[in-house]
Amino acid sequence: MQLHDSTIRAEWDHLPSWIVTGEQFPTRAAVIYRGDSQPVDSIRAQVMRDWITAFSHDTPLQGIHREYLFQEGQQLFWLPVEDTVASYFAKELRPGQPITVFVLWFGAYYAGHDITWTFVVTEFRADTTQR
Repeated sequence: MQLHDSTIRAEWDHLPSWIVTGEQFPTRAAVIYRGDSQPVDSIRAQVMRDWITAFSHDTPLQGIHREYLFQEGQQLFWLPVEDTVASYFAKELRPGQPITVFVLWFGAYYAGHDITWTFVVTEFRADTTQR
């Protein structure tokens, strides 16, 4: 996010802008699992559909229907999670638990104010989990 925030704000002056990227920046992040979930935000869902249309031949994805709340430092993030990965959350995680998530960046939406980032969780690790 820090790498692309200023570039998106400077270069995407035709608003609104849908940014879909082939550079997924595979990332491993230490976060806190907050335990809340909701259906995937409609903007993030559109970014994912656009990404799948353009790049799905590179990364097979399972279904993605819900996003979960994670915390990194003081910042909260709603991140879509592959359904097969999320199916382990209730069995293996508790709210407030530190975990490691593995995410891919699909893109963003910018309408002149906040940027809606779209990262997808493709795997996780907790102290008791080694998959």
